[in-house]
Amino acid sequence: MEEYETRTWKGLTLLIIGVSLLLPSALGAVRTETVIDVSFVLAPGNTYGPYSNGTYYHTRVLSKPTLTGELTVHGAIIRFTAEGFNTQHLKNISVSRSYGFTINPADDLYLFSFDNTEGDTASSVSFLLEETSINILLLMPGSIGLLLTVIGIRKWSSEGRKVKAQA
Repeated sequence: MEEYETRTWKGLTLLIIGVSLLLPSALGAVRTETVIDVSFVLAPGNTYGPYSNGTYYHTRVLSKPTLTGELTVHGAIIRFTAEGFNTQHLKNISVSRSYGFTINPADDLYLFSFDNTEGDTASSVSFLLEETSINILLLMPGSIGLLLTVIGIRKWSSEGRKVKAQA
């Protein structure tokens, strides 16, 4: 009976350690961060970007993140263009009020430009870009935690079955 209690405590200990590694890793592995949040007034006949403040971004190196953007325009219609990997759907987009887009997967350098050369009225433009990525380094302790949790549950439940069979 004493051997059963020792194995049960070992199983419970592994289970607790595994869950305590797994939960924080799983909750913090996916991260969304605002990387560009810029507002400006675009005069008629002008363009803003691609190397102006808030119009370029380089993604994280270790993972293939997702970029999500939101463009809001008040005033004349503007043309929006994104340059970079996987942006073929974001060329010369006409925006009158708001426009949302997603680049998935995203990789390397991205350049954004805003064009008001066709309008005769100034436009107030707000541009927000968010990057959602997976922190690969947090997945390692999470994997170890998952393994310890499974081993702990198996050890704990198999010992209970052995004692019932002996009785």
